[in-house]
Amino acid sequence: MYFCGWLKETTSYHNWKNQQRFRRCTYADGPVLSSKKLILECVLFDLDGTLYYSPDYNARVEAEITAIVAQTLKTNISKAKLKLDEERKRRGTLTGALRVLGVNRSLFFQTLAEKIEPLTYLTHDPSTILTLETLKKRGFRLGLVTNNGRKMVEKILSAIGLEASLFDVIVTSDDSEPKPSSQPFLFALDKLKCTPGKTVYVGDRMQAELLPAKRLGIRTVLLAREGTPQSDQVDVVIARLPEVLTHIEPKHQ
Repeated sequence: MYFCGWLKETTSYHNWKNQQRFRRCTYADGPVLSSKKLILECVLFDLDGTLYYSPDYNARVEAEITAIVAQTLKTNISKAKLKLDEERKRRGTLTGALRVLGVNRSLFFQTLAEKIEPLTYLTHDPSTILTLETLKKRGFRLGLVTNNGRKMVEKILSAIGLEASLFDVIVTSDDSEPKPSSQPFLFALDKLKCTPGKTVYVGDRMQAELLPAKRLGIRTVLLAREGTPQSDQVDVVIARLPEVLTHIEPKHQ
């Protein structure tokens, strides 16, 4: 199943309320995407759910997350899961829930990285690797902004076949306050020497990352996998990561 990607644009047709409209695309064998491109210098990526997707891995991680929280709070799995689910719903992110529950973030991610082996569940995705390599060859500066700890990020990148050297900067929860804070985005922009208006963020979560990026003036691309609600609050919606190549163009070209 394909989602129809769309690109925000401005039209003067009859000066229609002087507002922005949206051009939607149509189906053939797949989505016909808008030809208008964003002129950019830097591309920031989310990691989990964006550069890889694995329900089995996610289930394994969730089980271990609950176990670590239960051990930290000295309670049973059921009670830990209930508390964790409640706070994640309120705060919007795992890291936000951990803070409220009094779980040390650094120690938590260190323990998680020791317990989980991504290589058991994740595999190389040639299309993802090619997408990032193509962006790099086109002259984009690339960044990775994730709420994971650095040790886990290293293990995940190795499992999915991405060299850390592809990224000009990697921002983890060990380097900055996690998303939805503005700090990791600003940290990445500073390291990349990029302005928000010449940067795009690619992710799969609206409240936790795309809207915070947008509030800083960063352009946004929602990776809406099957079953993910689409949104009119981002610049571009794509169904598969390689589609980002059709929507952005380096400034110097």
